[in-house]
Amino acid sequence: MATLRELPYIPLEVGENFIDQLGGHVRSLRSCALTCRGWNRHARQHLMVAIRVQSREDLYSICDYFASDPRMASLVRSLCMASPPGREKHRCLLEVLPVYLVKRLPNLQRYSIGGWTYFTGYDQVSFHATALMHIKTNLHVEELNLNYLTFGTSAELARVLIALPRLQRLQYRGLKVYIKTADTSRFRDKCNMLSEVTVCT
Repeated sequence: MATLRELPYIPLEVGENFIDQLGGHVRSLRSCALTCRGWNRHARQHLMVAIRVQSREDLYSICDYFASDPRMASLVRSLCMASPPGREKHRCLLEVLPVYLVKRLPNLQRYSIGGWTYFTGYDQVSFHATALMHIKTNLHVEELNLNYLTFGTSAELARVLIALPRLQRLQYRGLKVYIKTADTSRFRDKCNMLSEVTVCT
């Protein structure tokens, strides 16, 4: 049986390079974070790049975590608000911008809302004027992902896009609009920076 002294030593640089190769494999990154103190910091940085909020409890927990360690909040680049399959829908997570959380994420670049898959059903959303104001004031992202959402009218969808002045990339999957607004001329040339639209199948 090998003693602690006989265990092989892996240089920290090699370990960090190994962690970098894991990409977004959350389970492996969690294992690396628990391996040793030297790997913990680098693995946690990767884990914090993209966070997902699935319930109010998740939202409160994440806010408390960043309040205790504000430095980690600067690592977040992507925030996803979604109701997981098999659990009660939380429309408030989709329709109301978590301002308190977003304000703590200075480097946020991507915002995603909606369901996970086609089989979990579509979430019908309607953004109140106050929510749109909060989005315009606090959400300075360059990329927006919409997944399995239903809007009442095309005008409602347009208002969400217009509320994001820095939006450059739009990606959507399973997007539905019940009523297509006849006159959309007033929405033209509103998203001046939007240059890429991707439809996922």
